[in-house]
Amino acid sequence: MRFLVAPTAYKGTLTPTEAAEAIARALPAGSYDLCPIADGGTGWLEVWQFHFPEAQAFTQTVQDALGRAREARWLLLPNGVAVLESAQVCGLHLLAPEERAPLEATSYGVGELIRAVAMHPAVQALWLGLGGVATTDGGLGALAALGFHLRDAEGELVAPNGAGLLRLHVIEPPLFDPLLNKPLLLCADVQNTLLDAARIYAPQKGATPEQVAQLEHGLQQLAAVAQRERGVDLLSTLGAGAAGGLAGGLHAYLDAPIVSGIMWLLRHIEWDARLQRVECLITGEGQVDAQTLMGKGVGVLIQQAVALGKSVIVLAGRVGAGGETLARLPRVQLLAVSALIPNLPPADALARAVAHASRSWYPS
Repeated sequence: MRFLVAPTAYKGTLTPTEAAEAIARALPAGSYDLCPIADGGTGWLEVWQFHFPEAQAFTQTVQDALGRAREARWLLLPNGVAVLESAQVCGLHLLAPEERAPLEATSYGVGELIRAVAMHPAVQALWLGLGGVATTDGGLGALAALGFHLRDAEGELVAPNGAGLLRLHVIEPPLFDPLLNKPLLLCADVQNTLLDAARIYAPQKGATPEQVAQLEHGLQQLAAVAQRERGVDLLSTLGAGAAGGLAGGLHAYLDAPIVSGIMWLLRHIEWDARLQRVECLITGEGQVDAQTLMGKGVGVLIQQAVALGKSVIVLAGRVGAGGETLARLPRVQLLAVSALIPNLPPADALARAVAHASRSWYPS
C-alpha cells in the first residue's frame, strides 16, 4: 500500500513538516509521499518552502497584534512571486492566553509587511496566506499601515483595531498605490463571510459574548462603508471573514481577489497526480470539528480523497463538536490522538496512532 502523508499544523505542538515526518516514521520505507499542507493559516510559509526549497527567505521587522516589534519571514519564489503569511505577523500562537485582546489586537503589521515586500525590486506579485491570527479588525490595521486614513463621522482618526470598527465611517485611500501596481492575491484558510469572523472565530481569540457582539456590529459597519465607498458586498463575499475579516478589508480596498488557500497550494504541487498514485491519504490537524468542512485544508483533502474512493486516515489531536461528521464518510477512519495515546510527546503520539491504524492495513 502506498500513502500520501499530508497533515497541516498541529497548532502549538507540531508544524506541518514536523507532523508529516512523525507520521512517516511509522510507515514502511519507500511507501509514502510526504506532502505537508497549509490552507493559508499557520504553516503557510513553511509548506511553500518545503515544496519549493529553492525559494529565498527574507525577514522584515513589523508589529505584532499588540504593537510589539517582531521579525516576520517571507519567501521569494523563483518566478518572482512573494509568499507572505499573516500568522507570521499577528498569529494567535504568538500570544499567551492572558495576552489575547480581541478589541485591541491589530493587523497593522500585515500592512507593514505587504508594503515592504511590494517595494522589493525582484517581487512581481504577492500571495498572502490568511488565517490563524489574533485579530478581528476587518483589516483596518493593515489598511492604516498601507496609508489609508480611517475616520469617524466627525472626521477624527479611529484606532486601527477591532474597537475602531465601531466608530468607522470613512476610509480615505492613500495618494499613491501602496502595492506599486503589483497584484496581491488573498489566500484564505476558510470560505466564511465577513460576520463569521466575529460569530465563529472571535471566541477562540478570547472574545467574551459581549465582545463578540461588539465585533459583529463593527464588521457590519465596515461592510456598510465598503458598500457605500467601493460597491463591494462584503456580507456575501466568500472568504471575506478569513483572518478576522482581514481578507474582506484588503479585498474591498486593494481590489485583491480572494481564493481558497488550500486549493491555490494544491494546484502548484501536482496534488491531483500525487493523490491518484496512492491507495491511502493520511492527514490531520490539531482539532477536527465542524469547522474542518468550512473550506479548511484537511476537510478539502478528505473530500477529494473520498470522491476518488481512497482510504483516509485522519489523525486529530482532538475531535470537537461536529467532527464525528467526518467519521461517517465512506472509507474514513478518524482517530483522536490525545485520547487514544495520551501522555506522549506529540510526534511520538502521531507515530503510535499510525501504528494503531496500520492494523487494518496489515492484519496479522
